[in-house]
Amino acid sequence: MPSHKSLKAARTGQCVFVVAIDAGCRARTRLESMGIIPGTEVDVLSNGHGPMLVCVGESRVMVERGIAEKVLVA
Repeated sequence: MPSHKSLKAARTGQCVFVVAIDAGCRARTRLESMGIIPGTEVDVLSNGHGPMLVCVGESRVMVERGIAEKVLVA
């Protein structure tokens, strides 16, 4: 069984796949509006201090660290 971690734990330069979202309705809706849904590929462009910068499809989006913690990736 593959191990899953939160998006927050992904390193800069890493490419991950969204497996699940463990969040409430508001956070889930916010993530969906950014294109972050199960089955999508996410490239981590920056994971330092503050919000993460990720690439989803052709879009670059900022993801708050608290929200990123609720996104399970592999």
